[in-house]
Amino acid sequence: LEVRCSSLERSIQVLKKDVSWTYTAPDIPRSHWIEQGHDEEYAGNMEGCLRRIKEDVEDIRKGGNIDCTCLDFYGQMEVLHDDALLPHFKELADA
Repeated sequence: LEVRCSSLERSIQVLKKDVSWTYTAPDIPRSHWIEQGHDEEYAGNMEGCLRRIKEDVEDIRKGGNIDCTCLDFYGQMEVLHDDALLPHFKELADA
């Protein structure tokens, strides 16, 4: 059992070595949402949503929060499709 455990620990170290844990999705400026025809409230909600996505991704990668609620935020308007969000969703899926 100890040999198997040591083997698994080495495997985990190898996997962790080749993984980038840096959040690489680009920032989306508030002006982007306004230019897309959304109002200030939507732009503010999107800033909060992106902040929560980044926080949840970082928590998950550190081995912490596994109860990701970044897209299930009470009182927030729906998130409409925008290609600018895809890198952030990819980060979340990869976490």
